[in-house]
Amino acid sequence: MKKFLALVSGLSLAITTLFPPGLISAEINQPAVDYLKSQTQDAWTTMALSAAGETDLNLDHLKTVAGDTATDYEKAILAVVAAGENPKTFGDIDYVEKLKTDFYSQNQIGDPALFNDDIWGIMALSAAGETFDSQIMTDSKNFLIAHQNSDGGWSYGVGGQSDTNDTAAAIMALLDAGYNSSSSEIVSAVDFLKARQNSDGGFPYVSGFESDSGSDSWVISAIYKLGQDPKNPDWQKNNISPVDHLKSLQTENGSFKWQTGDAAGSASMTSFAVIALAEKYFPVINLSGGTWHEIRIEGLEDTVCKTEVAATTALQAVENAASVCGYSYDILDSSYGRYLNAVNSDAATGLSGWMYFVNFISPAIGAGDYVLQPGDEVLWYFGEWGYPPTRLRVSGKNFNINDNLTVNAEYYNGLSWLALPEAQIHIGSSTYTANSGGSLTVMLEQEGVFEVFTETAGYVRSDREEIEVGQIKSENLDLVVEVRRPEPELSFEVSLNNLDFGSMTPGELKEVDLTVTNTGQFPLYLESEVTGNNLFADNLKLNQSGWADFYTTLSVASNSSIKAQLNVPAGYTDFGVKNGQMIFWAVRAD
Repeated sequence: MKKFLALVSGLSLAITTLFPPGLISAEINQPAVDYLKSQTQDAWTTMALSAAGETDLNLDHLKTVAGDTATDYEKAILAVVAAGENPKTFGDIDYVEKLKTDFYSQNQIGDPALFNDDIWGIMALSAAGETFDSQIMTDSKNFLIAHQNSDGGWSYGVGGQSDTNDTAAAIMALLDAGYNSSSSEIVSAVDFLKARQNSDGGFPYVSGFESDSGSDSWVISAIYKLGQDPKNPDWQKNNISPVDHLKSLQTENGSFKWQTGDAAGSASMTSFAVIALAEKYFPVINLSGGTWHEIRIEGLEDTVCKTEVAATTALQAVENAASVCGYSYDILDSSYGRYLNAVNSDAATGLSGWMYFVNFISPAIGAGDYVLQPGDEVLWYFGEWGYPPTRLRVSGKNFNINDNLTVNAEYYNGLSWLALPEAQIHIGSSTYTANSGGSLTVMLEQEGVFEVFTETAGYVRSDREEIEVGQIKSENLDLVVEVRRPEPELSFEVSLNNLDFGSMTPGELKEVDLTVTNTGQFPLYLESEVTGNNLFADNLKLNQSGWADFYTTLSVASNSSIKAQLNVPAGYTDFGVKNGQMIFWAVRAD
């Protein structure tokens, strides 16, 4: 009877249908998107904002994986792909190889007692280009099929009661693993979901409980992935569809609450809801074919895009990167082939137009005919023919106040890199002129993060380097715990009255141990809920799972040890004392 799970999705390349930048499904309203943009970003919010057509995403939180479970890496892979990046190269390590090497054993992924890491593992690997007939995909698929319950559903763990969340996710995974909607296993799972739909049109986690937004969202996404419409009569109860019920749970600030009686919404529930109402499913974006390439597009006034995309030609790289970076483009046909006429407002006119380099070399054929090889880097610029590409070499990345920064500007003449005399070098909002040898040394007198690049007339703008000056500050973090007894005859005790994580800095992780004891006369099923500051709501884990995924059962007079783990994201900047509230609640487990 878990509220919602910790999950992940799939990839195979060309780009699945995306909304143009700023355009979202009619079922989503802008307050939901604005609410998510105001929250601390995580894998779920990234997937949701991508599903809603947002392209200006902060992806710093995906550059490392704070947790050490299979689902931590699976969520990261899905979010990286949803943002249009390559999960093999975007982070500090190859996330895909880590998942396959460290978590694949005993013919399944992750914990052999759980299904969710296999479900989301299949979708994550599919999203990263793994074919459905590979050994790891075949083994994981077989593991799921072998443990499908007789009622057609799946549970969170081996031998558990079927629930709507894991069943919906399993359907999406099996579709990525080569099954189709008419497969007997899929048909049985769909029948299970329909049998659990409540009279209000929504879905509960398990039969007999109240409908909730997490269950609604995952089932709606599975229905869309099956090629069906959740608003059709087949998915209605009392003329109410799951989409209608889900929308009824949206609050005034745009967020979605878990159940009707909840006082406030959450980032997790809102993320699930936005994906479902965008008529999306997991993986949010699915790429197939081609190889990954870095592309940079330098416009007349500014850098338009820098990202990694999968593409087969230098021109297709421009097409595929548009959905990631959010620019418009115009490609025209001519007797010489297709050519790039415009990106945003920079359109070919007179002697100025769009030119391209591959590995800093100007090819002798059109971009539509230039077939990219693995590892090729593509650079487009707007200007006149013959502008040489440039680069910078900086003396470091991290500096103290009053340290000296040395920058050397260079250009490529087609054969080698040469010094760029009197290059115009930008450091933050200041512009300097290098000496005749292309070198510049300045004292750094202000604290902050600054971009460094050269923009010199007659040359292509360089890539931007980032430097950090000064120190990061730390503050105290507090978390208050309140225990709520939902039924008079149920009783349990928590060993701590407060969870105090003390003083922490961005990127740091701390753990606190506590114990929950069943002091009543009935066995208990225990879950948690976290409210208050988003630092806790988005980053607190219990026993290695997100608090929203945590559950445990307690027989009479037994206890359960719980490890509370808080990770402050590396890019976190909202310094100060933070407060939140954790609620443990229970129902009878018999």
